[in-house]
Amino acid sequence: MTALDLTALPHGDMPGDKIEIEEHHIEKAEKIYPVLKTMLTPPKTVVCVCGGSGVGKSEIASLLAGLFRADGVGAYVMSGDNYPHRIPVENDAERERVYREGGREALDGYLGSQKEIDFELVSSILARFKAGEAKIPLKRMGRTPEELWYDEVDFTGVSVLILEWTHGNSDLITGVDVPILLNSTPAETLEHRRRRARDKGVDSPFTTMVLELEQAKLHRQAHKAKIIVTKAGEIVSYGEYLRLMEAENG
Repeated sequence: MTALDLTALPHGDMPGDKIEIEEHHIEKAEKIYPVLKTMLTPPKTVVCVCGGSGVGKSEIASLLAGLFRADGVGAYVMSGDNYPHRIPVENDAERERVYREGGREALDGYLGSQKEIDFELVSSILARFKAGEAKIPLKRMGRTPEELWYDEVDFTGVSVLILEWTHGNSDLITGVDVPILLNSTPAETLEHRRRRARDKGVDSPFTTMVLELEQAKLHRQAHKAKIIVTKAGEIVSYGEYLRLMEAENG
């Protein structure tokens, strides 16, 4: 792998988000990068790195962007977590309201839906990037109402846009060329969230249910992924992924 300065990696653009590069992130990026390079569609390629919460999307997206830049290919990391309709605390409250009023089925219908997320805006940004627009306003969403604004980002010289997001492989997005799925179980994503301690109530039964529902959606979307990476860091075909999931679920 090209030597990288891990302190100078490009980060996702969600305010306050931090990355913590660990050896397993580097190992996965080493496996993904040479395969990904063969899938670029010049002049502009949109890559999404998707997977469960806390699976390492931000870290691997940053490593991939760093590798592209080291090879002289302009890359930008865009955080999909900027694009819900509501700030995190308000969206959490809406999720709970939906569940109270309609149960698990209603919550499943809300998570990753157009009611929760502005997919139209995300798709329009991807379209403008691929059309070659030099400057595009991108949303910034922190954790309070005051931390919500737009920055005009200069995409001059950028040929790879990496979208890191749980919902990056959704059917509601248009414009993604190379979906990458980082596979994990709900238990593993819960452990990642616990270690990161970004959200309150991380151990709650409600959070566990949300992770299970998100994992089921990722599984239903997995057939579209062009690169699937197991939790052990191996790249597998969709058929191999299905066999692994069947074995894991007994």
